[in-house]
Amino acid sequence: MDNTKYVAYYRASTESQRDGIGLDVQKEAVRKFISVYGGTVIAIEEEIVSGGATVRTGFDKALELCKINGATLIVHRIDRLSRAGFMTIAKLDEEGIAFIEADSPHDTTFSKHIKFLVAKEEKDKTQRRVKDALGQIKSNIESKGFHITKEGNRITSLGSPQNLTDEARERSKRTRRAKAISDQNNVRAYAMTSRMRKDSSLQTIADALNKGGFKTSKGNKFYPVQISNLIKLYENEI
Repeated sequence: MDNTKYVAYYRASTESQRDGIGLDVQKEAVRKFISVYGGTVIAIEEEIVSGGATVRTGFDKALELCKINGATLIVHRIDRLSRAGFMTIAKLDEEGIAFIEADSPHDTTFSKHIKFLVAKEEKDKTQRRVKDALGQIKSNIESKGFHITKEGNRITSLGSPQNLTDEARERSKRTRRAKAISDQNNVRAYAMTSRMRKDSSLQTIADALNKGGFKTSKGNKFYPVQISNLIKLYENEI
């Protein structure tokens, strides 16, 4: 009998996912892990916070529970822990806390470190894209007096400084994600995708959706990249 004790940590980036697919998928992954490998989840911590946030009370509480109970931290995937790379690894090592991914329970320590690096790189890329985009907008306003957004809106200023903070950008990101998650084209397409993904390739799923008359949120055909993004959207990976 497996006597391993686990503390489960679930994190969603947006409030709209508190009772939605994001947390549900994570919980189901841990449930399946326990049913296959055994052990007991003795405590659960969940929170709604960005993976790049420096203050995460739920994560800190989960670590404390692991230390008190000699338990292993279990998550759906590594990116649920953090996108801060080796800062997170160092904290876990310093506290002497083991952790495991429900989706990849046999990963080596080296593999886990690589995944942390990839998660941090994705966060850094996002920050660079935001910075570059703001720089382009500022340049257009200074040279032409205005900037045209992707939505076709004409803006003549970047607004007040507080609109450029990490908090403001996170609010904007949450709004876009909530809109994408509630889009009816996306909802219908993901319902079909979730049923097919276990035994079908991305291309096969895209072909089936197109044949069935499904459309993307912008009314276009599906390709493998759209299917991949759809899965990531509803499974809280982006």
